[in-house]
Amino acid sequence: MTTPDQILVHNHKGGTGKTMLSVHLAHYFARQEQEWCLWDADRQGNAISWLTEFEWDGTPTIRLSDDGMADLIATVKEEDATSGHERLLVDTPPSDDTIEKLSPPLELGPETLLVCPVSGRLSVDGAVKVAEEVASDGCRVLLVANLTDPKETHAREEIHALEEMSEVKDLNAEVFQLAIPRNDKYMREAEEKGIPIWDLPHSGQTYTGKALRAFCEWVYRGALSEENPPTNLDDDKGGPISSGLQERLWS
Repeated sequence: MTTPDQILVHNHKGGTGKTMLSVHLAHYFARQEQEWCLWDADRQGNAISWLTEFEWDGTPTIRLSDDGMADLIATVKEEDATSGHERLLVDTPPSDDTIEKLSPPLELGPETLLVCPVSGRLSVDGAVKVAEEVASDGCRVLLVANLTDPKETHAREEIHALEEMSEVKDLNAEVFQLAIPRNDKYMREAEEKGIPIWDLPHSGQTYTGKALRAFCEWVYRGALSEENPPTNLDDDKGGPISSGLQERLWS
């Protein structure tokens, strides 16, 4: 498998970190020299604001590039997002009718990867509804324990709920085998500077930075089940994450 060409980041519940995952995926793909269009379908425009250091002037479509990365197009216009771009990443609003509204222009199907971040008990219910809603389209659903620390009791309960969801065959859902912990300090600073968290000094050594990078690399590789998460258990220094970190952020 290779990187999917259409990725939807959605949960009916707000506050799950959809924009955070969308922005980091877009940055990671662009640095692998893949040209993507990021459609910020949320009226708040948080994804474009992050990409432009919160200096977005309201321009409907912008093109970003930097040393070592391909062009990254970001837009709030449906017509610009759905025409002429081979690879499309969508940051969605948290509403119950999002899938219904986006289905016609996106043509959801087995080739669509739906990333569903989960943070908080209510967002588990939102994830169930999302998975049920796209089940008939055959979308592949990736559940991500986002802004979550497995050391916390409620977080372990949420992770257990996600694992139970992945066992329901009709939902076609699977769980990324790392939790991505919350780190408000680095997230705010990254937003203000218009960069991914792992570009901040020392943040690449945090659990949040490592887990985010591992998730983006996994999706870039095609989200292979046998590489969930991408790591090298024979040599802790050889993979994106170590076996020790995997144990800390999951079991």
